Amino acid sequence: MPTDKIVPALLRTFTTQTGQSIETLSSERPVLLVFLRHFGCTFCREAVADISKLRPQIEALGTQLAFVHLSDDDQKAQKFFAPHALTEIPRISDPDGGLFEAFGLVRAHWRQFLNYESVLRTLQAWLQGHWIGVPGGDVERMPGVFLIKNGAIAKAYRHKLVSDRPDYLQLANPA
Repeated sequence: MPTDKIVPALLRTFTTQTGQSIETLSSERPVLLVFLRHFGCTFCREAVADISKLRPQIEALGTQLAFVHLSDDDQKAQKFFAPHALTEIPRISDPDGGLFEAFGLVRAHWRQFLNYESVLRTLQAWLQGHWIGVPGGDVERMPGVFLIKNGAIAKAYRHKLVSDRPDYLQLANPA
């Protein structure tokens, strides 16, 4: 679990592709900060597709989307988000995983990958066209979703399994 002293400092330090800090974004309106494992992850591809479909509803709640990823290559990031029309959404590069750590997103244990539920969810995601891609970054990092309001965590979802599928609308609702 992150401490109140560490996270605010990191919210000022980590910036988007346009140079805005997470703290600045969250002072304008709530931010749904989505941490992705790596661009080859089946479930991250599924998550981005889900979020893209929900984007109008999320924004209607007054919430700004933002992504945190483990790649240090912005061209790869643009290519990953482009099919979902999300290239202009703020994104933060965290190749060392420092922000992931501060938010309590640990490295996965093998049971969080290899379990009955995740195998079934993998097949389900593949049937929807969310294939596995070339991994990049720390493939063992766990994902998570946080609602940030005025520089503080208002809601948190830390995945128990890599295959978890959170309720993004519920998390994005600042009420």
